[in-house]
Amino acid sequence: MEKKLTFEERFDNLMEAFEKSHKEWVEMREKSEKEWVEMREKSEKEWQAIKESQKETDRKIKETNRTVFGISTSNGMIAEEMIYESLSKDMTFCGIKFDSIINKLQVRTEDLQPKTDIDVLMVNGDTIAIIETKYKVEKDDLTELVNDKIKLFRQYYPKYSNHKIVLGVGGMAFEDGVLQTATKKGIGIIKVIGDKVEYNTDKIKVY
Repeated sequence: MEKKLTFEERFDNLMEAFEKSHKEWVEMREKSEKEWVEMREKSEKEWQAIKESQKETDRKIKETNRTVFGISTSNGMIAEEMIYESLSKDMTFCGIKFDSIINKLQVRTEDLQPKTDIDVLMVNGDTIAIIETKYKVEKDDLTELVNDKIKLFRQYYPKYSNHKIVLGVGGMAFEDGVLQTATKKGIGIIKVIGDKVEYNTDKIKVY
């Protein structure tokens, strides 16, 4: 026959079961909290590593951009200087002898607001040469030269309104199709090749 437990014995058993259950719950909670803390710390470390990696990536991108921009700017300056020195040496462009040459003329309004820049301007008694110099000449440069720079020069330098105008573009590199377009528009071409400056002005047009 099963022994009948007294009230005190049943109470003790109940308390023992409760304490055991509570102990297991506490242990489980502590384990869960520990796992959560470890997971959070791991996540924070991983996130920190991602941020550091992103910083390094951003740094390298900026460094690359500075390098590329620096190279492009440097090459552009070299091309401009070589073309200017070549033109100023004999003061001749497309077979025309000029009396004066100006480097980096900024065309301004009467209140000194800038309108456009002319890289090289050559002048004699009846002709003006407007020459655009770049590291890489693009089609937009030709459009601006023909459509804008001639108009603005005549507008803000009316004393040369009766002068003929010839155009030129020069650089180390040329966008696809630029040379053909320049020839069609009658624009002289100046190429910087190594330490030499070459001219192609056979089909130049007077504007």
